[in-house]
Amino acid sequence: MSLVLIAEDEEALLEVFSEVVEDLGHRVVRAHNGEEALLLARTEPPDLVVSDHMMPRRTGMQLLHAMRSEPVLSEVPFLLLSAARPPGREAAQTFLPKPVDLTTFEQAVSTALQSRTAPRYETPQAARESATAVSLAREEMLNWVAHELKTPLSSARLNTQLLLRKVHKRGAEDETRSAEAILRQLDRMNGLVTSILDASRLADGKLELKQEPTDLGPFLQDLIQDWREMQPELDFRLDLGEPLEPLLLDAERVRQVLNNLLSNAVKYRGESRRVEVGVTLSPGLVLIHVRDHGVGIPANALPHIFERFQRADADRGRGHGLGLFIASALARLHGGSLSARSNLGEGSTFILRLPRRS
Repeated sequence: MSLVLIAEDEEALLEVFSEVVEDLGHRVVRAHNGEEALLLARTEPPDLVVSDHMMPRRTGMQLLHAMRSEPVLSEVPFLLLSAARPPGREAAQTFLPKPVDLTTFEQAVSTALQSRTAPRYETPQAARESATAVSLAREEMLNWVAHELKTPLSSARLNTQLLLRKVHKRGAEDETRSAEAILRQLDRMNGLVTSILDASRLADGKLELKQEPTDLGPFLQDLIQDWREMQPELDFRLDLGEPLEPLLLDAERVRQVLNNLLSNAVKYRGESRRVEVGVTLSPGLVLIHVRDHGVGIPANALPHIFERFQRADADRGRGHGLGLFIASALARLHGGSLSARSNLGEGSTFILRLPRRS
């Protein structure tokens, strides 16, 4: 049995996190703010700290830096939770964005407790202080919005997942369907909040890429395999074309772009079961095509689909009109572009262009 210190200022989330960790067989100590958490850690050093970031009296990042400066606490694994993406989060052993998935949270706790010697990464002081006072204030506001919206979403999602486990055991099919419907709506709400925050940061030039050399073949194979597992009834086809040198890109953000395109392809596929992804080359560029054989996009709507809050007539309220705007902006941040061609009744093809750099 390990001792886990959980710091969370939202009582509902603190209760859920504590219940989950106790169900894993560990002892839990609870703190409602960062200062209380630090005092408890000094009194009885824990085996793991699970901490929210946006807390009174000491944020999660401030708690982490304080612990790292004390020899007795410097090696304690730290699992940081946040609806925002605080600068320096790489210093934590594990970072999980809110809302937190129940299984992911359980796995993160177990993994952290099994590997107490994981390496830590320090963020240079200059990087933490590079923003201007105005930019910091706006970023703090965005973080506050994310915290205030995503914290109750996270609590509702975790409680719904716990409810699902219980109704599964009872075999209550009607209750299971209701709980699954609630989860889908909560995920939709979380996606909307994330998209609003991304759109705001993109508009302000605050969203930064973390570009690394990435082998496009395995990257796309993993992506398509994920979709095959999520939608086994559909036919996802991948044509990688000729071998390609690694590309310099932010894999997480490119995955976000392609997930949006694949989600739309699945949503608007009509009677077709086939979704195609292909890679072709042009001078200085790699072109990733995502094609469906569904309903298509009207000619008068096609020039506007990458604008903010534009939704297809057939969407019937399922989208929020930010997905393609964000995808196009992320493509431009990479030095590329996103375009589309479509014919009604024949489907649509979206083309993501990414630069090749030697």
